[in-house]
Parts: sequence; C-alpha cells; structure tokens
Amino acid sequence: MDPAAPADSRPWLVPPGYDASAASLTAHADAIGEMLAGRARLWLGPFPPPAQLPPGFEDTALVVPTSGSTGTAKAVALTRTALLASQDATAQLFAADGTAADTRGHGFWLPLLPPTHIAGVQVLARAHRTAQVLGLPAPALPSPLPDLRGHFDAAAFVALAEPALAQAEQAGLPALTSLVPTQLTRLVTGGTGPDARARGLLKRFAAVLVGGAATSADVLARARSLKIAVRTTYGSSETAGGCVYDRRPLPGVELRVQEPDAAGAGRLLIASPTLATGYLTADGGADTAPFLPGAPRTFTTSDLAELDAEGALTVLGRADDVIITGGRKVLPQDVERAIDRSLMLRGMVRASVVVGVEDPEWGQRVEALVTLAPGLDPAEATALVRSALRTSEVPGHMLPKRVHVVEELPLLGIGKVDRAAARRLAAG
Repeated sequence: MDPAAPADSRPWLVPPGYDASAASLTAHADAIGEMLAGRARLWLGPFPPPAQLPPGFEDTALVVPTSGSTGTAKAVALTRTALLASQDATAQLFAADGTAADTRGHGFWLPLLPPTHIAGVQVLARAHRTAQVLGLPAPALPSPLPDLRGHFDAAAFVALAEPALAQAEQAGLPALTSLVPTQLTRLVTGGTGPDARARGLLKRFAAVLVGGAATSADVLARARSLKIAVRTTYGSSETAGGCVYDRRPLPGVELRVQEPDAAGAGRLLIASPTLATGYLTADGGADTAPFLPGAPRTFTTSDLAELDAEGALTVLGRADDVIITGGRKVLPQDVERAIDRSLMLRGMVRASVVVGVEDPEWGQRVEALVTLAPGLDPAEATALVRSALRTSEVPGHMLPKRVHVVEELPLLGIGKVDRAAARRLAAG
C-alpha cells in the first residue's frame, strides 16, 4: 500500500487481545510499526472499527481507548501527523536538555507498560521513530521483547532491565523507559537486595518517564536523591500522550487556564499539534465537542489547574471529581496530598484515594480508601487519618468522615485510580 494514499483506504490492523506475553507485545509492536510507517491503521478501540469513518476523520491512523478516571471507555482517533508531532517534540526536548543530545533526542526504549493505552503505545512508537530518524534496520527495542506477565517487582525489573541496558549500550543509544507511579514506588521504596539492584539499574536510564497518575512527592524526592533521571509527564489519549514534562509544555504545546478564579485556578486548555481529531462512537458517529477549532486547535480538558508566572503547570484535580459537602467544595486531590505529606502517617498509609459519597444531610460526605502498612489495626484507620490531618491544619469540612482500609486501591488499566469504583466501594 502506498504510504501517500489516503488513510481511509488503508486496512485496519486489530491485534489479538493483549495478554502481556512476549508474543502479544511483539504483535502490537509490529502493528504500531506498520501504522507509523503509513501502511495501515491500528484499531485498539473499545468496540469494533466502523465500516466507514465519519467526515473529518478520514486521516485517522490510530484509535485508542480512554476512560480518564470515570471508567467509561471512549475511542480516541489520532492521526499519524499528531503522533509524529508528539514523538518529535519529546525528542526535541531530550536533544536540547542533554538527555539524548548525541542521537537527536531519540533512544532505545524498554517497554514496561501495556500497549493498549496511549502511554504504552507511544513507548513502542518512539522506538520505531528512533529507527526512522537514525536509519536503523529495526526499532530501538529489546530483542526479544520482554514477557510482562506476572507481578511487577524489583526482581522482575532487574531481569528485564539488565539485557535492555546492554543492548542499548551496544547500539550506542541512551536507554529510556516509562513507568506508572505504582511501579516507580515499588522500585524506589523497597528494602530488599533486589530493590537496591533495581535502583542501581534505574540510575543508568537517561530518562525514566512517570505519568498516568499523580506521583507522591516523597517518591519523586527519593528517586531524584538516588540520581534516577525521573521525568514527570502529564497528558492524555487526546493529546497523544504526555505533552507536559516536569510541569513544562513540550515544544509547540501551549497551556492556558479558562476563566481562572481569584486563586488562578480554572479548567486547563491545551493547544497543540499533537491533539486527537476527536472521539468515535459505537454507532459510527463522532464527537468533537471538547476540541475547539482554530490554529492551533485547542482541547478543553476535564482538569482544574494553575499556571505560575513562569508557565509551570500544577494540576489540582478533575473538575467532575469535586465534592460538594454542606455547600462547600472539596478537591479530593487536596486531601490526598495532605495524607501523603503527613509526617504522622508516613510509613503507615501507603496509598489513598478520597471520594464523595451521597449523604442525605450533607449532599455528599468526604470518605477515603487507604492501604495500610502491615500490623496496623484497620479499625483505627479513621481516627488515625483524621487526627493526623487535624495537625496539618486541614479544614474540618475536608476531613474524611470515614476511612476504609482495602488491600489495593481499584485501578484502571494504565495504573490510574478508578474513582468510580472507589466511590462504589466507599458507599457499600
């Protein structure tokens, strides 16, 4: 098929369901390579591809699912142009800041995320882009590709990272990878011999991207104190993945806040050449409502954010996560950050999510789900968290009225907390 042919005339590739095996990862990597070369379109959407794309979507090259934190899957349509713009913007940053100056910002990628969401897709796509730009005979990926079945821990990371680092060195390329916060936390905070070995290997990566959810400030501080080149990323399927690195927009990306309040907070708008065309629907239609026309196009996110005087981004939380209790607004992320930063809770509360539960008196009441360190009494969790937050001057209306102890927080596929599931657990 001629890569110059209209995208709508190219076949859909629909890989078999991903099972984390090396064969499954290879099938997805090969399909991503075909898509990025312009020879096919890749469908990873939550429903079968349509017989015909709606008007305006003819150049769609990739369809990926997204659920934000709502749990309702949508099909995001991205063009090859948007994907290349994203990959090249990352490379431009890495070339400029010294991460990969000798290779024009491109490198050798160790894939540790599922290629069923945009973050995992882009890891594989960037490796193909490395080959395209540098004229390599194969994508800059480990050979063979890793088997990602089983529990992710330090021993698993060591087994995958050692050969990948050796192959990257042999190829003369900087080693790069991407993690979700849960993975980084396990590697940085573990106290075993394999954990120490894993941290030593992680230091050898030129960049370790971490995104998909908020990362604990303590974990980031620990990682950086260990000289691990961790880079926080913010983005979504609608922006072709991370478009803000370490709170700063990538080259070509513009951020602004819509109708900021007195504190400067408002809904985040992103203008970028990396934006999706819109959403495809299961009935063969399309939805472009959050995408504003213009040059450049702008995406209206669901996030509340602030921009400081230098343009650095702080994401406060999702607008639809705001809890209204007794007529007062509570951003659950504010309470989660207070729990995370509490010295009284350090080493006791491992992770938390705060949600609003319907209440006949208050409208909604603030509740929390937490995971605790071994040996702590779950019956004491509510009193423990409430007393700790009182000492940190958290206002009374923000204190969780109940704290539920769970073995693991409910997660979506890419490592984000599933707030809808968390609300159901708290209410039940």
